[in-house]
Amino acid sequence: MSVTFTAELRGEPVDMSNANAARVLDVLGYSEPYGDEDAQLFLGRILLALALDPEDAGRPATTDGRFIDGGRRPGYSGVRLMELRGLAEYAQARGLRVTWG
Repeated sequence: MSVTFTAELRGEPVDMSNANAARVLDVLGYSEPYGDEDAQLFLGRILLALALDPEDAGRPATTDGRFIDGGRRPGYSGVRLMELRGLAEYAQARGLRVTWG
């Protein structure tokens, strides 16, 4: 399963696994794995998160029976926030909302 962030289905989407998207959405102050936001407000949240969020230490991969969680490499959230920043700027320049789900 994954969460895809888009500018109303235009431009280059940003895809993340559910667990990694949950981490990024939490840093941005969102609690739902789906939604939409005005691009300027979304960009503001990203800039605030980049300024305030401490370095993402990542988390190790785990296996529980047949379930495998690949973990998250250190610095992952910052890299993804920068990708979302590009998406938000693209959406803002075109008057589009940022959507995810």
